[in-house]
Amino acid sequence: MLEPRSVIEALMECISRPTPNPPGEVAVVADWVEQWALEFGATVARQTVEPGKDNVIVTLDFGPGPCLVFNTHMDVNDPSGQIWSHPPFQPRLEDGKVYGVGACDAKGSLVAMLSAMEQVAAQPQGLQGKLVLTAVMGEEAGGIGSLHLVQQGLKADGAVVGEPTGLDVCIAHKGTYMRKLRFNGRAAHSGRPELGVNAIIHAAKFLIEYEKLNDRLAQHAHPQLGPASAAVTIIKGGTRQNTIPNQAEMIIDRRLIPGQTHADADRELEDILSGLRERIPELSLDPIEIVVATIPSQTDAAETIVGTALEAAGHVRGVAQQPQGFRAGCDMSKLVTIAGIPTVVLGPGSLDQAHAPDEFVEAAQVEQAVLIYERIARQFLSGRIG
Repeated sequence: MLEPRSVIEALMECISRPTPNPPGEVAVVADWVEQWALEFGATVARQTVEPGKDNVIVTLDFGPGPCLVFNTHMDVNDPSGQIWSHPPFQPRLEDGKVYGVGACDAKGSLVAMLSAMEQVAAQPQGLQGKLVLTAVMGEEAGGIGSLHLVQQGLKADGAVVGEPTGLDVCIAHKGTYMRKLRFNGRAAHSGRPELGVNAIIHAAKFLIEYEKLNDRLAQHAHPQLGPASAAVTIIKGGTRQNTIPNQAEMIIDRRLIPGQTHADADRELEDILSGLRERIPELSLDPIEIVVATIPSQTDAAETIVGTALEAAGHVRGVAQQPQGFRAGCDMSKLVTIAGIPTVVLGPGSLDQAHAPDEFVEAAQVEQAVLIYERIARQFLSGRIG
């Protein structure tokens, strides 16, 4: 077995292998993950989801016993159009921070999980069961890699999803309901606006009503996640400065909390549009398009994986931990709602840096994550909690 590599060196190497989504090709990291896992004696399998886009399944088998899954993703946000201080795929370590695309979302989690597995493989005494890392493609495109994974029959007794939580143990996360709306009008010369139908005006009236929905949602908070939300995140329309626009397009981003469904969001949207149609008879829209759809989920605080993760994080961080919420969508939804696996979300970094220019993760958090993941694995696979 080779000498264990520094987790920070590994993170910088991983960042330097670009996997932006789109296009979402992850082969350069998938091959790298496979090679590292083979070096410390794990077995590796590949699942091809799309050409050039494999899930990598790394397994340490200690015989009969429970199965613990580590899950995180290899694809990262596409930095195109952002202004970075340094090239985004040329990582750098500065003032205790590792900078680069995917540093916190979620290559910090990926390398910490691999490092933890390497440590477990080096000292497997007293462990029973399986420790499995599922490094997936397509999380940034709605979680298609993890969806494929669970559809292939993934089963486990507990799971940890690596996302930037600041090393908090999160037992709930929001779901995502994103839709594209395209309002149609009628073009005319702006000198004769009465001859046209202004699609931007119709879109603006919808925007006002959608903000009222957000205000209503803000009145009801989830204990770990806070309130649900509704926002218009992209809007564009018009063709020339002297033409009444015949089309306006927008993306709505509705974040769901556990207990809310996509059907609920469908009804909310239709209620708003029905009200507008009553007031604006000429209102016209193309068929609504689904952009992203993920389901909110939560794990009961009494589950073994929750207690194990809270103890491990508290031990390493030196402060007692309480269950928190992850305020974005993630692949926990597939593991919980489809595969029925009790799951927590836990990883280094902050959502404040994810998808942002000059993305970074605190090096100390990545190093702590290794210790937390290793402790979770050892306790979960030996039956010791606390």
